[in-house]
Amino acid sequence: MNYDLTLAKINNTDFKLLYEKFIIGEKLKQKQYEILLAIAICFTNAKDVNVQQLGYRIVVEYCNQTNDYVPLYEIAINKGLYPVSKFIELHYVKDGKRNFFTEWNDAFTEQYAYGSIYQSEQQKQLVNFFSKKPYDTISAIAPTSYGKSELILSTVKEFAGRKICVLTSTKALLIQTKKRIQQISKSIFPKIVVHPEMYNPNDTSCLAVLTQERLLRIFKKDPTLAFDCVIVDEAHEMLEDNSRSRTLANVVIVAKKRNSKVAFKFLTPFLTDNQNLKTRYASYDIEGFKVSEYIKSEKYYLYDLRNHTGLKLYDQFLNKYVPISKNENIKSEEAVVKEYSGVKNIIYLNKPIDIEKFALSLAKVLPEVQSETIQIACDNIANYLQPQYNLLTCLRKGIIYHHGSVPDAIRIYIEDLYKKDDNIRYVISSSTLLSGVNLPAEKMFILDNKKGRHNLSHDSFKNLVGRVCRFSEIFNKNSGTLQRLEPQVYLVFGKYFAQNSNCEKFLRNVAKVEQKYQDVVENVLLSQTNITSNNEEELRHASEFIENYENGVVEDYNERYVSTTVGKACIMNGINEIDIFMYEEEIQKQVDIYICENMQISNSSKLLEIINELFIKYLSDQGMDSLKRLSNKEARNFYAMMFEWRIENKSYSEMINLFVGYWKQLYEKNKEVMIYVGKWGDVKHSGSNVPRYTKLDEKNRAQVVNLAIVRIKEEQDFIDNTLIKYVEVLHDIELIEDKFYARIKYGTDDENEICLIKNGLSLSSAALLIKKYSKYLQIDSSASTVIYNKNLISEMNKEKENQIQICEIQSCI
Repeated sequence: MNYDLTLAKINNTDFKLLYEKFIIGEKLKQKQYEILLAIAICFTNAKDVNVQQLGYRIVVEYCNQTNDYVPLYEIAINKGLYPVSKFIELHYVKDGKRNFFTEWNDAFTEQYAYGSIYQSEQQKQLVNFFSKKPYDTISAIAPTSYGKSELILSTVKEFAGRKICVLTSTKALLIQTKKRIQQISKSIFPKIVVHPEMYNPNDTSCLAVLTQERLLRIFKKDPTLAFDCVIVDEAHEMLEDNSRSRTLANVVIVAKKRNSKVAFKFLTPFLTDNQNLKTRYASYDIEGFKVSEYIKSEKYYLYDLRNHTGLKLYDQFLNKYVPISKNENIKSEEAVVKEYSGVKNIIYLNKPIDIEKFALSLAKVLPEVQSETIQIACDNIANYLQPQYNLLTCLRKGIIYHHGSVPDAIRIYIEDLYKKDDNIRYVISSSTLLSGVNLPAEKMFILDNKKGRHNLSHDSFKNLVGRVCRFSEIFNKNSGTLQRLEPQVYLVFGKYFAQNSNCEKFLRNVAKVEQKYQDVVENVLLSQTNITSNNEEELRHASEFIENYENGVVEDYNERYVSTTVGKACIMNGINEIDIFMYEEEIQKQVDIYICENMQISNSSKLLEIINELFIKYLSDQGMDSLKRLSNKEARNFYAMMFEWRIENKSYSEMINLFVGYWKQLYEKNKEVMIYVGKWGDVKHSGSNVPRYTKLDEKNRAQVVNLAIVRIKEEQDFIDNTLIKYVEVLHDIELIEDKFYARIKYGTDDENEICLIKNGLSLSSAALLIKKYSKYLQIDSSASTVIYNKNLISEMNKEKENQIQICEIQSCI
């Protein structure tokens, strides 16, 4: 038998002629099936990993086509794919077919039982690897579904009574991770810190689930805080060239500086070399475990709407496109999705504006679903926001959409709805799905080849397609099916792909199995990043920041140190939009004048004026448009108004009406007025190449309402992520009244409401609980802890509270 087979050799034989018919599902003769099966067994014993995987793919396809799962059972047993063999044994091996070998295998696989699931050989090895090295720095590189959540849980238990932090890349993932952890953590940690203000320096132990920005603020709050373990989820994001990736590297560096024995646990679905996770200014060895098992074998389809060539299958092993059908009736992305969709489907688009546009277009071609659950959900969303919200039109057709400008409470609610109601078949999402958000789906439609400004990389693409057919869906005892071992991924080449795209080349670049992929390491704070004349200045600024934040981090440091109170406050609050070192003395002179005048900021208008006077004029020229707008008095008035709405605890519905009214006033004064709407813009301002503005003259109320909804979310995010840093600086240098500071930061100065907000609730939900359900709460504001009575949710349901708020509160309990 020839064990030196390669895909290239296979491609030069007649095998491909039979294989192409087989892989697109053509009915073959029994003899042909037998030939393919014999070849597949030969392939699975080859030395070449890609040839082995091709053999496995043929066996899976054969079994799914013929419903004869004996070959797959034997392959799964031999390769340690015990979830597959156990599923076959439970569903396809009848009692009359059982023999000594099936009984022996059944007993053998019991050692891979883990609760109600069965682990594969490498899943078990990964768990063992983790458990044997609790205090070492390690990396786990494993696809979605391999149980990284369980690794987090086991590590939390291991560090009971000590200080451990789980770093998540998004607030959505933070909420999801906290929810998973809290059931096992209640008996070993007094609380889960999810907000900097929840942290108490006097606590002897600490379990924190935070984004990197929130951890940076806690490190500022307590200069002595040293974690024993830091788990970095979605660790591959540290490699990227952006401010959030640098902040992630910063907190790793600080954690190592404060405790030389800290154990880092880097978790990621993909990485070529775990040494690329090493930072500058912090020395640690990384021992890694990388999963190489091949359980799912994706089937990639390309539907080319531009060239009208119909549907083709792309085979990632032989690197060939095989035509399937040329349906002349399919002329749009909506028609492709409708024709080929499954029970649950994820549709990927890059831009939020395209997501909403496509969602509405898809809704037009789908029938209305009959579901009392959906009708109740629509009523709740209409009351919480406005009846004209685009999502309601989509929801009635079984569609939800998911992007960064959907209000947080709505996103939590509709994700839960999608999981529970089979009538909701489509989720249309941006790259927010890439950061670990888990939603069930059996098919994926990729309508856009971009992530941000760049093409989807191989890693981002694989991470995206890994979101379909999760193990929990494949091997579910009641609803599972081995058809899902072949997730179907459709690339639809149409109007959302970049104009100059070559769709066939793109798919080859991201999916071909023989393609050699390397990590792209661009974060200047990582030791493997190549420093050139293009990024050496960026490294200097990053090094200045980290050394000034945590003195002593950078050995032989000979760059600048801040020398003023305001300069130090800016560094500690992560102000990186200004060259603090250059302008700190000028800013400090003005601060000294304010202090001599005993100034205490106590209203929103004054706050915005001072931020403008102290900081805005020193902004760099590049990429600071959002902040630079504050040099304009109208923009300052607008944000002062936003702050006042927060202080007055305006509901989302009220804010929408106020937003629409505000725009209407501007329009009545000047019919040609251009409204700033950021990424939702369709009009370019003079001197700009990017449309960031819009005009109201051609828009109806529904369009204006939907613009208001997304802009409120974006403006709130701008306040919470950017403006609040400047508020913190002013508070640190004692220029703001304490009560006003609390109302700006939280929307309230009520200690109990603040405690609920620190524990993850929105202001509106916190205020509702204090007003109507305080007897169901045990609040210790000094310790920032809340204990919820088990009857709270049933009482809220009895009182017919909005289900969106109930869902939000449930996510925090």
